[in-house]
Amino acid sequence: MLLRDSDIVPISDITGIIKFGGIWKKRGRVFGVPAYWVFRMYSNAEVARLVETQNNGEKYDVEQGSTRLPAIPNVQYLDVVAAINGSENKLTLFCVNRHLTRDIETRINLSGFRPAHSTARSLFANSIYEKNDETEPEHIHPLITSLSVESAELKYTFRHESVTVIELGR
Repeated sequence: MLLRDSDIVPISDITGIIKFGGIWKKRGRVFGVPAYWVFRMYSNAEVARLVETQNNGEKYDVEQGSTRLPAIPNVQYLDVVAAINGSENKLTLFCVNRHLTRDIETRINLSGFRPAHSTARSLFANSIYEKNDETEPEHIHPLITSLSVESAELKYTFRHESVTVIELGR
């Protein structure tokens, strides 16, 4: 959710993309790990400016975290950042469900934006320990779903341990 705090997120060199950025090569096969797919979902979004969001979902506190961040209060289980493109005809919602076991059903109020079509790209697995490798290079990849939005409200269920990008176009 760096969009909230930074205008750009630089990648310093190719080492930041290869291996660490999620593109791996093993036994002659090149594949993207789940982090690559998230990076691709986010970096290909058309974003010009952030749009205000309000979230009244459940929260939790992180205690005894890392030495740099030992405590983080009021963390949203479902984190949402919204942005609109330069033409103001596409609204993008960047959503992370941090809950380890529970899907989150939600209603998203789209006041001020009336979409004609929308899609969701969601990345998840049955376990956070699953991975892509040279034998199953696309085991985990984004699933694309068309959404039906017939009013100023969108209902969507975010799968546990998932990253979702919803694009709403008018």
